Amino acid sequence: MSDLEEAEAWLSSSENLLESKELGRARFTVAVGQAIHAMIKANDALTMKFLKRRSSRHEDALKLFKELIAQNKIPAKYAKLREALGDAVADKSDFDYKGKEVGKDEAERRIRNARQFLSAVREILS
Repeated sequence: MSDLEEAEAWLSSSENLLESKELGRARFTVAVGQAIHAMIKANDALTMKFLKRRSSRHEDALKLFKELIAQNKIPAKYAKLREALGDAVADKSDFDYKGKEVGKDEAERRIRNARQFLSAVREILS
């Protein structure tokens, strides 16, 4: 399975979980965590293609994305995505390990950011 395929699965799972009514508010936290994983895996797809390496720690994902920008591997119109990736990476442990609570609006925003990031990655890789 490719990194991009795995990213798509994480995102799909996140979107499905968001819509699941049986799981209560906890689903928002978990959905955001999955959306963050989707972004990191999508970033791995980029870095493997252009740098032949992936982040060994989640914190390194943003550094590698910035390296892609500096090397002009990513078109300038996508450079703004570093903010969404930076936010995701910075907040990852809050959602994965600390169970940070968020509401539906915040979860939807985070999933929308992940969807946009994956869409951009697909375009860059095509």
